[in-house]
Amino acid sequence: MTIDSAVTTAPPVHWQARLLVPTFIAIELCAGLIQGWIMPLLGEIAAFHGVPAGSISLYFMVTMLSSAMCVPFLSMLADRYGKRLLLVIAVLCTAIGSAMIAFAPSFGFVLVGAAVQGPVAALLPIEMGIVKQQRPGQANRIVSALVGTLTFGIALGSLLAGAIMDASGDLVLTQAIPAVPLFILAAAVVIALPRDAGNRTSTVDWWGAVLFSASLGGLMYGLTAGTELGWAHPATLAALVGGVLGSALFLWVESRAAAPLLDFTVLRRVKLGVPMVLGFLVALTAFGMSTPTTLYLTAHPGTVGYGAGMSTGNAGLIVSLVFLSSSLGAFLAPLAVRLLGTAWAISVAAALSAASLLVLMTAPASPLFVTVLLAINSLTAWVVLGILPGVIVARAPLSVATTLSGLYNCLRSLGGSVAGALVAAVMATLVLAQPEPSAVAVPALSSFQVIWGVFAACLLATAALALLLSRRPSQQTEAVMTAPAEPLVTP
Repeated sequence: MTIDSAVTTAPPVHWQARLLVPTFIAIELCAGLIQGWIMPLLGEIAAFHGVPAGSISLYFMVTMLSSAMCVPFLSMLADRYGKRLLLVIAVLCTAIGSAMIAFAPSFGFVLVGAAVQGPVAALLPIEMGIVKQQRPGQANRIVSALVGTLTFGIALGSLLAGAIMDASGDLVLTQAIPAVPLFILAAAVVIALPRDAGNRTSTVDWWGAVLFSASLGGLMYGLTAGTELGWAHPATLAALVGGVLGSALFLWVESRAAAPLLDFTVLRRVKLGVPMVLGFLVALTAFGMSTPTTLYLTAHPGTVGYGAGMSTGNAGLIVSLVFLSSSLGAFLAPLAVRLLGTAWAISVAAALSAASLLVLMTAPASPLFVTVLLAINSLTAWVVLGILPGVIVARAPLSVATTLSGLYNCLRSLGGSVAGALVAAVMATLVLAQPEPSAVAVPALSSFQVIWGVFAACLLATAALALLLSRRPSQQTEAVMTAPAEPLVTP
């Protein structure tokens, strides 16, 4: 490369360039706040809207389902219509969805807000594309800072939400606070980022997006309707059968698309089937723990016979510590690979995570003991989720590395969505006997034990399947493991 070509390809020094990174850091901080904010408020939201506590997990199911749909679709639209435009849209959708949740007149409206909020998962991928384009020499360092900021925001959101709720006693006010700066940041993106026209020659897989959304929506609706209408109800059966047929049609269409939304055929050419399955199983357990964790922490043993009896503020503190444990687990992933190798690091971490859930099934009442078990579960699960992206990148051919990374992230989101539906179904079925038929159903201890047991089984299956991977990671795998893993987005 000549000096002239280097000069012409380097991004110009402009006042917008100085605002790029601070704006992205602010966006990721607020994105983390939004995702962590609702965790300690789950019990309050259920009581405010008069819904069974277990049904609150539908929020996570809808959020993760929306995220799974949005990430590949918005990334494809960003390439065609411009990254700045799509980033503004994603920020605005996150802000509007958050406001809808805060001012929702009913729980159904909360779920609509959760769906609108789904593009929060697409913020980081779009930002990464912009950073690689505008700051190629600093891309790795900037992305690491963004990932760290997002993780910190999730923990900080859990802590602040509980404290503000305890101090104000106003659920609407507490929920509205993190939505405000996002509206301001949408305008900041327009100012801080140069306009990009995108590539109008790139194709958008519209049919794939429609089929993907319809089939997943049908499956998720069927799973939730089964607990309310009955599994033999025509609406439940129609949704489940339609979802299965839609999924099969989606796979057939994608296998013939020139630029598929999700390219599954590439899995035939590389040995990544097992890592994909591992990612789905561990994401199902890691993301599915959110609702049971908060509800168990805030349940009072004297009232329902189980729980740690914490206030909303104290539960928020514990949830924030659990999220910090997940961050620590992701950062410890490279060390685990160096000490044990890829296969054994995943296997041991998954087994330890399963063990913590098996102990939780004994229903300990000590807040300290419960906190330690939750921290161990989160840390070890995120050791696995910290290792798997490196395995994907190391094994994927360069030409399809981005495609496989997107497929892996999509499967993780789907795991979280399935977990939300599972938790809602179990907690709606196993409830305490109420003295009055009109009283709001309260999950029984057996619902928590069933959920933790299912998650433990998934983790034990992960520990066994992980041994099918190479026991001695390649130098390339260890190299990519030095990069920080993407944290929970919902997550």
